[in-house]
Amino acid sequence: MRQIKIAFIGGGSAKFVGGLVRDLFSFEELRGSRIALMDIDRTRLERSRRYVLKMIEDLGIAADVEATTDQRRALAGADYVVVTIMVGGFKHYQSDGSIPKKYGVLITVGDTIGPGAVMRLVRTGPVLEEVARNLGEVAPQAWVLNYTNPMAMCTWTLLDAGHERTVGLCHSVQGCYREIAQWLGIPHEEVRYTAGGINHINFYLTLTHQGRDLYPLLLKKKDALIAEDPSRRVKFELLECLGGWPCEGQHHQTEYYPWFRKNRRLAEKHYAVQTMWGYHWDKYHNTRLDRFTDEMIAGTRPLDLKRSLEFGAWMIHSMETGAPRVVYGNVRNAGLIENLPPRAVVEVPCLVDSSGVTPCRVGRIPEPLAAVMAPHIAVHEMAVDGVRRRDRKRLLQAVQADPLTGAILTLPQIRAMTEELFRENRRYMKGWGKE
Repeated sequence: MRQIKIAFIGGGSAKFVGGLVRDLFSFEELRGSRIALMDIDRTRLERSRRYVLKMIEDLGIAADVEATTDQRRALAGADYVVVTIMVGGFKHYQSDGSIPKKYGVLITVGDTIGPGAVMRLVRTGPVLEEVARNLGEVAPQAWVLNYTNPMAMCTWTLLDAGHERTVGLCHSVQGCYREIAQWLGIPHEEVRYTAGGINHINFYLTLTHQGRDLYPLLLKKKDALIAEDPSRRVKFELLECLGGWPCEGQHHQTEYYPWFRKNRRLAEKHYAVQTMWGYHWDKYHNTRLDRFTDEMIAGTRPLDLKRSLEFGAWMIHSMETGAPRVVYGNVRNAGLIENLPPRAVVEVPCLVDSSGVTPCRVGRIPEPLAAVMAPHIAVHEMAVDGVRRRDRKRLLQAVQADPLTGAILTLPQIRAMTEELFRENRRYMKGWGKE
């Protein structure tokens, strides 16, 4: 096979780079790939380079790896681009949660919706615009696989910036049903499902085993499962009230709606979901991954070569070999879900083969599900528009439209909170209109 070039923008990410490169090398046909790692953090970039080089040497394969801090150089001639950036790092991940918390908005993760996600886009959107500009000049036919959050907003930004060969990827849809299969004592490979919605606010529209609807069986086990873990109450309430099981964990789910986090007692006692859980978990997990990576490079820990659930490498393999696969991707809603806005970025099944990525039509989803997605799509559109125009007022309007924020704060309080977030992110907002 021809040697393909896969560029990683955010190539210092131990969480994604090691796992996705391992997945690529698990396919015989991709073992001769050229891996280009790009990051602004030279220390993390060098760790990733050495880790990939260790995999190449131990596997005895013909792949190449290069590392650079020059985005344009990394993108030049790329066939595929994987975006795994977190602009501002953990410093701003923390402030994205701690500032809203001070005002009473008890975010759990803040990377998908709400004031924290809008600030992530403030930091990340201009970088994605730069990626799209560079791709237009040095790799216009490259497929971009975006893993960066806020997923829908970042994918929307890349599409609006002109790079149509863009798909946003998450691991929620292909992961959450396995938990249900385990609870019901069913081999997960025998479960069949369809899902449709927006990233992290997506639901299993059908969930069956050998033609049998699994939802009634799941509801029968509700009390026992909640007794084991009270945080499961969130998803069972959503199933009972909206008619679908969310394709995402309960920690994320509580911050997407106006119902679960009105105060600390409700959020952390009744629903058992910690405020700023995501920041604390990701900081711990990333530190541990860095240590494991250093140990694998040194040879004191065996390389982890088990293929993951992530879709990225599977998609590249399908596009290169023609082997057809269905994955769930975040794409523009061009008639895919008829009762969601056409400009929205939706998460739907996509056929991947040698012709590329073909999103599949889901049709009309149940109205209760569309109703809870609609406010989020409005936030997505206003935030993307605000970043593109460098418009602080538009960004404020995006924050005040967030369902959880609006359930807790008055408009003057939202303005005060947002202004404080703007000050915290002022480095990324120079020249953005009125200070």
